[in-house]
Amino acid sequence: YGTTDNDFISFVIFIFRGFCLHVLLAKVMKRQLLILLLLSVLDTLTSAISERNVEHTAFHKRDKKTGHLLDVRNDRVYLPLNTVYDEESSVSVTTNVTTIRNGDPVKISWSNPEAGSSDMITIAAPPTRDVSDYLDYRYTKDTVKTEGGEGYFEEVLFNMREDYILRYLVVDKANKTTTVKASTVVRVLKHEPMHGHIAVTEKPGEMRVMWNSDQVDKPYVKYSISPDLQDAAMVGASSTTYKASDMCGPRANGSSSIMFIDPGYFHDAILTGLKSRTRYYYAYGTEEVMSDTASFVTGPDPNERVQQTKFIGYGDMGVNYPPHVGEESPGFSKVVNLLKFDVNEEAGFKPEFILHFGDISYARGRGYIWDQYMTIIANISSQVPYMVGVGNHEYDHTSGGSKDPSGAPENGFHPSWGNYGDDGGGECGVPTVARYIAPANGNLVFWYSFNYGLVHVLMFSSEHDYRPGSRQYKWMEQDLKSVDRTKTPWVVVTSHRPIYTSQELADQHKVGLHMRLSLEELFYTYSVNLHLSGHLHSYESTCPVVSGDCVPDGAGTVYVVVGTAGQSLQQEAYMKYKWSKYQNCHVFGYQQITANTSHLVAEYIIAPDGKVLDTVVLKQWERPTTHEVNTRFRREARDGIN
Repeated sequence: YGTTDNDFISFVIFIFRGFCLHVLLAKVMKRQLLILLLLSVLDTLTSAISERNVEHTAFHKRDKKTGHLLDVRNDRVYLPLNTVYDEESSVSVTTNVTTIRNGDPVKISWSNPEAGSSDMITIAAPPTRDVSDYLDYRYTKDTVKTEGGEGYFEEVLFNMREDYILRYLVVDKANKTTTVKASTVVRVLKHEPMHGHIAVTEKPGEMRVMWNSDQVDKPYVKYSISPDLQDAAMVGASSTTYKASDMCGPRANGSSSIMFIDPGYFHDAILTGLKSRTRYYYAYGTEEVMSDTASFVTGPDPNERVQQTKFIGYGDMGVNYPPHVGEESPGFSKVVNLLKFDVNEEAGFKPEFILHFGDISYARGRGYIWDQYMTIIANISSQVPYMVGVGNHEYDHTSGGSKDPSGAPENGFHPSWGNYGDDGGGECGVPTVARYIAPANGNLVFWYSFNYGLVHVLMFSSEHDYRPGSRQYKWMEQDLKSVDRTKTPWVVVTSHRPIYTSQELADQHKVGLHMRLSLEELFYTYSVNLHLSGHLHSYESTCPVVSGDCVPDGAGTVYVVVGTAGQSLQQEAYMKYKWSKYQNCHVFGYQQITANTSHLVAEYIIAPDGKVLDTVVLKQWERPTTHEVNTRFRREARDGIN
């Protein structure tokens, strides 16, 4: 009742897609090419229908029916190209501040006794941007109204190294004119050091500090064990940047303000000579302006007999912030607030480092999204080593391969059986590599490893070729072979895409099967304890498993999917596999992991209340006399996916 033709068509498509998925999975990949083709066509139809009910903005996307903020897209409200400047004293747009620091809330007020239903306030940067090239907007009719043709709304403004201009526009589509009735400029703090975050290096006694600003003027870090930075040591930083021409393709190399924006400069300094298990205080910037003081605690000495190591892991975060609560990363604020508690409060978990295995900001070619994400996550990443890997939304591309900083051949990894597309929005890892620097023992931020306490962490890229014989596979094998289990008895491997998943997502299931064929024997040979992944916006944990069969504890790898750090949840049903022990696709959260000398405990913590929904307890590997790899399953898996 009350449905539209589009609603009915969408319903029919939904039912048929479900039928196709069940047929596909029931036949174990039989006739899958035909069915996948049908699914692709139906997805396109569904997307086209749903887009009709969407009104696009730059920061967000609003549902026409509900007004809710949704995902970010390129499209904007149509503005007639004939722009008229007719600023009147009776019309105004003002703010409660004239200059902002990064992430400041701003109250934006307007006044127009004759305000119409199509009147709007636009936000653009820099002030020289064309009237039609804006970042965000708000219809005056949708703001908080006061008496006499006045109103206001609140917005968070980020320092994108350019001043803002706010314009009051009257849009007359009938006469094809856009009239600028009033405007005001909001300044940003020049040369402000922002986005501070830290990471471990490949050497003990070091910590890397990275940040962003609009200039290179002898940047440095000062650090001390004293909170007031008395007798602080100082170390200079190196700087880099990137241009639109460095990107692999669109959107990332576009000229619009919601595509490429000048990112400023990224600074990198390494603090050396640090004592183990010691809190250090630090600030970064230039002689002109320094950041607020932050602090971190160094890790244990490599020769110390460590009793416990604690860390957090997750994938698929994105960004959202008050007052906007839409479908773009709806769980972000919940997860970040819980992370702040775990990092800062005495009653918190107190992780020693954090692993974020791909799909970081979901910028996908929109530079301003990186600024938003880096600003908000800095409350956490400036205090705990924040180690990242790449996902499809940072990297995957189909053009411009010569600009790919990973050195992958052609346009990256696109096997015929995979679903690797152009999900990076043309970035091909360039913005990620500029912002995050990994230990120098692998391939930049794409694959690398590090030791911390009792744990050896290997972060590899599921977006690059991981098959036996590939450059990455050879590196992984050499790295796992070199692990000293007397010092780091626990080996944790991460990738963006899952190796084991039972959700009814045929394309993801197929990629997982290929990953198992390529990597599972390697994991078995070198006794990998735990594999963490995201990509699927859901949670799932397995038994210790080898080639699809549950094995005794200490005889196989446990696989955990935890892509629930803020992005929208994927609520497809789960298939029945004996190795799948727990699934949840309804709540946001992350993995808290505690390793001691005998056991590793991984707990799924949900936001915002911090309850434990799933607990996995691992004991160290007990190597059998021979490798009991289930060849039957491997043969059937090959038959099913070739």
